[in-house]
Amino acid sequence: MGAANSTRDSASESSSAPKESGQNGQNFRSDNERVMQLARAMTTAKKRRHQTPSSLMASQGSDFETYNESIFILKQLFKRMDPAVTKTLGDAKGEVKLSLKYDKRRSMLLVKVVSARDLSAKDIRGRTSDPYVQMDLIPDPHDEGKKSTQYVKKTLSPTYNEIFTFKLNEEEISETQLRVRVLSHDPFGKADFMGENIIQLGRMDFSDIITSWFELQLETDLDIQGELKITLTYQLPDTLKVRVHNAEGLVCRDPKKMPYPYVKVLIPGIHKVEETKVQKNTLDPVWDETFDFSLAQEEFANRYLVLHVLDKALIGDSEDMGQVFIDLDNLDINQGFSGNFPLTDLKNSERTRTKWSQTATVQEFREAMYAHSVYRYPGLVFQKHRGNKVLTVHSRKAGSSAKVRIVNGIPT
Repeated sequence: MGAANSTRDSASESSSAPKESGQNGQNFRSDNERVMQLARAMTTAKKRRHQTPSSLMASQGSDFETYNESIFILKQLFKRMDPAVTKTLGDAKGEVKLSLKYDKRRSMLLVKVVSARDLSAKDIRGRTSDPYVQMDLIPDPHDEGKKSTQYVKKTLSPTYNEIFTFKLNEEEISETQLRVRVLSHDPFGKADFMGENIIQLGRMDFSDIITSWFELQLETDLDIQGELKITLTYQLPDTLKVRVHNAEGLVCRDPKKMPYPYVKVLIPGIHKVEETKVQKNTLDPVWDETFDFSLAQEEFANRYLVLHVLDKALIGDSEDMGQVFIDLDNLDINQGFSGNFPLTDLKNSERTRTKWSQTATVQEFREAMYAHSVYRYPGLVFQKHRGNKVLTVHSRKAGSSAKVRIVNGIPT
């Protein structure tokens, strides 16, 4: 991972985590070569004797316990740092801790806002914030409205411990979302947005109280509407044809101007982006344009199609009107596919990388983690942890970072 430095309360680390991989098997070989180089470098990185996992397994007592704890920390750091699952959050950062319970007898959802941590600074000097948490249901069948905690002054890790209730019938849970937003109080103007998480209540198991940290994300545009109709056909030996027919029911955001919609079509990992023509002044554009992508059948399991519907701006950037992601692994090359897809805001989707690069990245991360565990490097991780501290790893190549908190000597 690189040279480490540690203080009483925090620690940081530089890592040689992988870049996004490129094309086919050649890059898998290069990934393995980088892993082997990493392993060789580690043998000379420390001028001391290292224990292998097998020899450690034979040891007894506190040394083995310390090693197991260090491996747990190492796994957590790699998992959180893996760029295959890391989102680009922009200015949204941090987490909010909630406890959720559903009371069947009273048809009531109870939400306890416990705390938040690692929030972004919003004051003028850029060092702190006055955060509070705001919640509402989507849809809101009983007009519960928005409910907010008190704000806490000058902190990026506030504690609230406030409980709120929302009227919600049991049959309504599956179709309801809980939107949780963290805002910074501004006595002289509009509160500053710090991040949100939209919780799908239908996916929660309310047989017991649910307590968890929820990662804050960029604001999701819930006003996006409409559908996009496309047809996919495959022409042997290696051509995927994407026909963009039309869109229906788009939303007009500017009361003074009807949208000028067009569609951007791409397959992540293939260096080709296609665009339809711009249709003017319409919420129901028709294109009927076909685009060809060179794609071998063997790659279908690791590829997906992305279609962005955009409103062409007269000045400045085009405005997003929604996206569609289509997995290609189930495409029947003999029959193809034709149908309508709902447009949604997918900027917070975890699909920031191609499946192909995820496969290569996971392989390299697994091998690199094994190399670290064999040579017990860096020493920052492989040591007996006491008190409270934060271990932080940064990877310039992967463009990601990770933290593990040590509380009273126990990693959390």
